[in-house]
Amino acid sequence: MTTAATYRFFDHTGDYGVDVDAPDAGAAYDAVAQAFAALLTDAPGCVARAEARALEVTGVDAAATLVAFGNELLYLFEAEGFLGAGFAAEAMAPDRVAGSLWGEPFDPARHPIARPAKAVTHHAAAFDEDPRTGRVRARLIFDL
Repeated sequence: MTTAATYRFFDHTGDYGVDVDAPDAGAAYDAVAQAFAALLTDAPGCVARAEARALEVTGVDAAATLVAFGNELLYLFEAEGFLGAGFAAEAMAPDRVAGSLWGEPFDPARHPIARPAKAVTHHAAAFDEDPRTGRVRARLIFDL
């Protein structure tokens, strides 16, 4: 059994998806932030965890909250020029997540943009937590 969070990208009809496997919900959100930076830049690890921003999102359930989180990552990049590279959860519930998004301001000289994302979709979104172990399997689809 894997103890660290992992993510894996997959093609999805004109879009791109990510599957996350994590030991708990907080690690799943951290992996999604890492995956989003890797998806945009195609250069995992090029975004430093230099600055923290407070981030809080809500949804009607765990999957919708994860979609809101992904869209907030996209908003922060598109509107504020901030690339998130990791997330430290401070409060979590199926309908709410709050914590610190770690990353840095976008620098085109250091952050190559491999593919622009338009949105994170609700299509096929999943956030399944094993009630016995707390282990999470999550899925997001990025509209490119």
